[in-house]
Amino acid sequence: MNRIHVAPWVALAFLAVLSGCKGAAPPETFPQAAADGWLGSFNGGDVAGLALMYGADAEILPPDEPIVSGYEAIEAFWQTYNPGQVRIEVSEVETLKLGEFWYREGAYAATYPDEGDSRIGKFIELWKLDGKAWKLYRQMWSPNSPQPAQMPPDDEPA
Repeated sequence: MNRIHVAPWVALAFLAVLSGCKGAAPPETFPQAAADGWLGSFNGGDVAGLALMYGADAEILPPDEPIVSGYEAIEAFWQTYNPGQVRIEVSEVETLKLGEFWYREGAYAATYPDEGDSRIGKFIELWKLDGKAWKLYRQMWSPNSPQPAQMPPDDEPA
């Protein structure tokens, strides 16, 4: 008798577990192809392609300069920045989905052909879906400060 009363509860629990498994969607992943497209356009010197990676309401916040807003201003900014003459490599990237945005932060190394060592820095980006394409909504970066020069020891008595 007890088996008959327990069987419906076991079956109900099993069905609940199965329905929960089917309803769980896989976690959303960062649109890496969009970020790779930006990097490829920058390293390749493709200013027009680079500008297309930004939405109409995008802003970039370059170091030591005013905010650059909108597609035309961003394209003009990149034309003066001379992409393609600097090679950027990105590392230590962390991404996080925040509502309708993807947050992305990481480190970069910028190699200039006329210099020996790379310049190291960090960046933060917000990506937003624009129609069917992920585009940059906000972007900022800053180079790490150079190492302070070593002061020679003070040999003179005070």
